[in-house]
Amino acid sequence: MASTSASSQSELIPLGYNWQVRFIHNPEHRSVRERYEAIPPDHDGIPAAEESLGAVVRVLRQVGGCRACIAPCLHRGACHDPDFGSARSVVLHVTLLDVQILDMLYLLSSTTPVHLYIGDPLTTGTPFDTYSPEKLAVPESVLPGDPIFSTRTERVTVLGAYLHPADDSAQYGLTVGHAVVPQASFLPHAQLLPRPEKDRRHVRNSRLALQHVGQPLSSPSVKVVERALQAYEAEASLLFADPQGSSSGTSSTSDPRLIARLHQYKVEHEMLRNALARPHELDIAHACAAEAIIRPCRASNHRGEVEPAEAGGAHTHLLSWALVRMSSRAGDNPRTLHAQPRTLARGAAVAMHVRDPNIERPLGPYRSGVVNGAPASVVVGGYVAREWAVFPAPGWAGIKFAARGDAGALITAALAGEREGSTAPLALLYAVPERGPYGLVTPLSTIVRRIRDVTGMELRFQRDWGRDENI
Repeated sequence: MASTSASSQSELIPLGYNWQVRFIHNPEHRSVRERYEAIPPDHDGIPAAEESLGAVVRVLRQVGGCRACIAPCLHRGACHDPDFGSARSVVLHVTLLDVQILDMLYLLSSTTPVHLYIGDPLTTGTPFDTYSPEKLAVPESVLPGDPIFSTRTERVTVLGAYLHPADDSAQYGLTVGHAVVPQASFLPHAQLLPRPEKDRRHVRNSRLALQHVGQPLSSPSVKVVERALQAYEAEASLLFADPQGSSSGTSSTSDPRLIARLHQYKVEHEMLRNALARPHELDIAHACAAEAIIRPCRASNHRGEVEPAEAGGAHTHLLSWALVRMSSRAGDNPRTLHAQPRTLARGAAVAMHVRDPNIERPLGPYRSGVVNGAPASVVVGGYVAREWAVFPAPGWAGIKFAARGDAGALITAALAGEREGSTAPLALLYAVPERGPYGLVTPLSTIVRRIRDVTGMELRFQRDWGRDENI
């Protein structure tokens, strides 16, 4: 028991004047082993946590250029320790990059323990320079959950789902807006920018959503293929060189295992070289519309789903989506995916499926999660957004629900009492705190409504559903 407690305390270091409630992740620990879970919607600790969250947010807004994500949740301690609370205590999980906040700890008036992690609070698509495939292949068709590559922004994101117009005139794909938006951050919505009084009544943001029309997306990108070829050639020089003066007298050309690997290498190498000879065939889609914005909240209420963080209810939301028109190698959604998105509810059990045949995902392709019982607050450039957060399901082996490379993935839920194995689309994963256990999602009803406002298209998840099933 003592050794377990010491291990937990060594990973979370007490901070500040009131060290009983402030902890920072030990920078000597590269990985995070602490386990956090979603807080139930009816937990009696939510009111106090919301009050503490509001106090923390007010401090973070005073830091110029601060980007942070704060989520009330449950911390599953290894033991009952007076410094770390009970086995499942309510805490505020904070992820930020602004280390100057450490000089303002005396301002953090919180009765709820604060666990501080230093990292990017909003990781979205994977940059090309950090995408390192073990193998690289050119798929015959692109399926939901597969990676797609934007050459202009040099980002890799996940194809969330396919969308179909009512007349079946084309096929579209849905992913996050950061796949094609050149800016790495979220831009303020036009209504949040200062404007003359006469223009404030007729502000539209469609121009921002449509300005990225025509940008190509690939599977994979030419640049990634070139890097993969270099890696293949470097591997070949190491594995297949005939060692001089080998004591065993066995050369690379006589070892059956190396002969088989050499044959496999030649096939894969030739496939990639052929792909580079016809780079236009790598393109699979073109962007139609995209947004990555901070938008004002116009809802008079959220039907109990999200409450304002401060008095007056002034807050915003983050919106990230990209609609792409498929041009080649298009697949389709599984037949078990329902045509209409369902309502995202606090405490709901959800799932996510992410495919990437090129790399080994440490979290695995299938994830089980639960929607947090209290919304997360995201501070971006002085704005406060109230966002949905999905944590790992209770009993799930991993300590994280999602990672950076999962941005764009579709969040679903099983349908009870309907066709066996059917699932309903719920949301799209658009960002993940770098060292956080949860992912931030946007309800699909919001995304599809925005696509309809911008493009005028009625879209659905299955092409052969009746018109009454349009979304």
